[in-house]
Amino acid sequence: MKTVIKKVLCLAAGFLAMGPAMALDNTVKPAVTQPLAPSPKVALLIGNSYSFYNCGVHTYLRGLMKAGTPKENMKTRLLTISSGALSFHDVAYYLQPHEQDPYAKVKDGKLVKPMFDVVMLQGHSAAATSAKRLPYFEKYAAAHAETIRKAGSTPLLIMTWTKQDKPDDIQKLADNTIRIGNEAGMMVVPVGLAFAEVRKTRPDLVMYMPDKSHPSAAGSYLYGAVLYATLFHRTPADINYLGECEKPLDAQTARFLRETAWQTVKDFYGW
Repeated sequence: MKTVIKKVLCLAAGFLAMGPAMALDNTVKPAVTQPLAPSPKVALLIGNSYSFYNCGVHTYLRGLMKAGTPKENMKTRLLTISSGALSFHDVAYYLQPHEQDPYAKVKDGKLVKPMFDVVMLQGHSAAATSAKRLPYFEKYAAAHAETIRKAGSTPLLIMTWTKQDKPDDIQKLADNTIRIGNEAGMMVVPVGLAFAEVRKTRPDLVMYMPDKSHPSAAGSYLYGAVLYATLFHRTPADINYLGECEKPLDAQTARFLRETAWQTVKDFYGW
């Protein structure tokens, strides 16, 4: 009984914390804050195991799109490399037509139109916090953004989250990611800031796998909800969807994560 009461109180505290604005942990402000217009119809997410855990964040995003109102039919391709940094990815190759590729409309061997409306870049878990990795994160984020624009698509930079045992890294992680995104003219997707807000308001909620780095089912769900809110400029709060990969969340937890995702996105961009 005490455990149930404690969970209810934690959940209530979480909802009360979602007032008019959150005190997010970034000091650098995003330069690109305008919603995407029109809403994307085809997306590519480039990343690593942070994005492919729990059957892939694209699966959570797809679930929210199908259950939302209006229903979104955006196609999403996930291209990931285990432990991969942005330097591992040949983005120009990804954006070229290939035989039997259903996303490519080709005439005379050339694309009729860009394969993807948006291309999201998710870097190494330590890319924004490691002094050794940071210059490469900056270099390849800028290079890939230019490649993506030349292909006729819009680049976005995903902000990852801190390790479970290094919560104080959030400002460094957030500010470096935002600065790099700003310099490359990219919209930054504030997943890491949403993780930090969950940890403040629901410390009982398990957001990590035992390795203290990869996302739990709740972590992947939150990641997907932040993507949904950012890509479609719409709250996922009332969407009746509990997750994927035989790991559905309870309804209260799922709603809390959707609310946190929207409040974070709204405050981050000033929407």
